[in-house]
Amino acid sequence: MKRLLFVAGRSGPSLDYALPRLAATASVHAVLLSPVDDFALGELGRHCADVTDRSSAADPVTALTEHARRIGADGLLTFSEYAVRPVAEACVRLGLPGPGVNAARARDKWLMRLRWQRAGVPVPRFRHVTSLGDLQRARDRIALPFLLKRADGAGSIGHVVIGEDTDIAEVWHRALEVDRAARGDGFGDYTAGTDVPSFVAEELIESTTESWYDESRDDTRGYGDYLSVEGIVAAGTYHPVCVTGRLPTVAPFTELSNQAPCVLPERLQRIVEEHARRAVDSLGLDTCATHTELKLMAGNRLSLLETAARVGGAMVTREVAEVYGVDLITLQAREALSEPQKYPDRMLVTGEGRAAASLALIATDSRGTPWATLPRLNWRTHDWGSLVSPGTTVEIARGSTVPDGTVMPRYDAAAAALSIGGIAYLTADDPATLKADTYRILDGLEASLVAGEGERQRAELTGSAPVVYADELPAAAEVSDLFRAAELNGPIDEPARMRRMLETSQHLMTARVAGRLVGLIRVLTDLSFNAFVADLAVHPDLQRRGIGGELLRRATEPHPGVKFVVHPGNHSGDFYRKQGFVPAPECVALPRRESDPEEDR
Repeated sequence: MKRLLFVAGRSGPSLDYALPRLAATASVHAVLLSPVDDFALGELGRHCADVTDRSSAADPVTALTEHARRIGADGLLTFSEYAVRPVAEACVRLGLPGPGVNAARARDKWLMRLRWQRAGVPVPRFRHVTSLGDLQRARDRIALPFLLKRADGAGSIGHVVIGEDTDIAEVWHRALEVDRAARGDGFGDYTAGTDVPSFVAEELIESTTESWYDESRDDTRGYGDYLSVEGIVAAGTYHPVCVTGRLPTVAPFTELSNQAPCVLPERLQRIVEEHARRAVDSLGLDTCATHTELKLMAGNRLSLLETAARVGGAMVTREVAEVYGVDLITLQAREALSEPQKYPDRMLVTGEGRAAASLALIATDSRGTPWATLPRLNWRTHDWGSLVSPGTTVEIARGSTVPDGTVMPRYDAAAAALSIGGIAYLTADDPATLKADTYRILDGLEASLVAGEGERQRAELTGSAPVVYADELPAAAEVSDLFRAAELNGPIDEPARMRRMLETSQHLMTARVAGRLVGLIRVLTDLSFNAFVADLAVHPDLQRRGIGGELLRRATEPHPGVKFVVHPGNHSGDFYRKQGFVPAPECVALPRRESDPEEDR
């Protein structure tokens, strides 16, 4: 069986859907170029022959090249926006199919727009911005308002609209802060030497759905003013596969839902196809999937937004497979393994299955109005059927959604895609029903979650809700809430530090009641000889019900040869002695020193 080196990182399709398809084509060996969450690690471990962490490599391209040679890789690919460039360069060095020497044109929005401008592809006026002075000059040369965006960004992270009253200096410093934070969380190119700030200032496109969608008809009213074309470039030849539609974005440009099939008539879809072809062809890519986004304008005109040299994120690949019958994941993998594939002679314009959509679970309604409350997203037990039509299915993309029971994150326009609660995958009998149901969820989810929260609280009061134990990585915010309630010591007001504390623990187990985090145990251990119970917390409302003892039993029982040590706090010594712990004769400790703020970044 051939060997495929898969480079994992932030963004991309949900791994529980994509990895089984890769594993059906080859023996998959994974390399991490950025830390990933526990869910992703679990899926990688389940479907890959091995997983190697090279997220700290000083030169990612050399690290990939050496690892590919070590395992004898027959192909190399990634789904991550931020790994495209190092993967492309590694493929060139190895002589394997890949995006090619021009991959940077499909990552750097500045280079992309330069190329399109020279090829006569319609794009808005733009300027490259690397300093405050550049931004001030852009304000003088581009009509206000205009948009400032990260050159290698994705998901609308850090987008800022600049108008006449905008404080340019304040916006620039805020943009740098968001850029640094995004890169620190793995949302920036995994390429050496990309720390210099790079932004694009561009005029706002005068977009409209007029001349595209018939607003007088229910089945075509309510779609957004942009869409995307999914495709594959194979040995330099572009094969557009299909168009997927959108709902309108919320400010500034955060996507709410991707919808398939596209309901535009074939004549208009062919116009979109031709623009996408010109855009992709002008970039000079070699072998990769493509995701091209375009804005609709009056008079059946279009303006290009961007082309990415990878498959669409969220659940787009699943939409395409189930609606159009084309498996982009398998096509990309086969091409990467030097196995040429057959493609439709022309882009597909009608679906052959049910309608499908990826939907952002976000704390605003469909018009962008922020929620008045921030209830918990108990997605495992929520009655999704009450929000949609009979026959419509709703499935939560676990790899793209916060842990069950987490408080819905407040929507932050600057953080954009980073502040959504998750992704839902919907299927319906037809596009009109699908569109209507996505609106129902967007406009009804807050009230539905609040009602569900009330039912959960009533279940807790009556004692009817069971305690559910799980090995999982809970959200930092809910752990801080638990520690605060239980009066435990910890970095409860330092979210980044709390997140690192949880992520680096060898063993975490939670206890939940109706999705709410009510208990947690955290263990540091060598898994062989010694272990330290760093934290054991139970919410005061549910103490003396055996939850703490059960967490401790589940953490210690599987390791009979390991000595567990604990530093009792809050007068918990009696509890531990009842669990079989014996007093230790001596304990010494080096007190915490004040950390350098730079270290905490």
